[in-house]
Amino acid sequence: MALDAQWSAVARGYRFALILAAIVGLAAIVATALTGHWLAGIFICIGLGLGGWNSRRLWTDTLKLTDGTAEPGEKWRGPAVGASARRLGLITVLGFLIALAYRPLGWTVFLGLLVFQIVMVATVAPPLKRVIRP
Repeated sequence: MALDAQWSAVARGYRFALILAAIVGLAAIVATALTGHWLAGIFICIGLGLGGWNSRRLWTDTLKLTDGTAEPGEKWRGPAVGASARRLGLITVLGFLIALAYRPLGWTVFLGLLVFQIVMVATVAPPLKRVIRP
């Protein structure tokens, strides 16, 4: 299989992860509303959204580093590490602020982040393995 087709499968897995995260978010809102804690469902959706934003930024940063638009002479690792640290730091700070401001249900933001990461790994890992190990 051509490398472009393999990366296309990874992109399809990524889009499927975003769609599945939206479905999980809707299910979380319905389930938490039925239990009387609808705000927890909203926070789970916020966590899913933060996970989606993180993955999108990672995707665009990776494309930037691999398509040659990074500054010439720069090592790729430095910008990648800096961008990842800023992105993850921002997500962590936002998550903690929400968790502290909306106690006790605010912690479900982290549940949304966790669920998004599980969904992302489950949908992107199989096609990505085929790209890495042809």
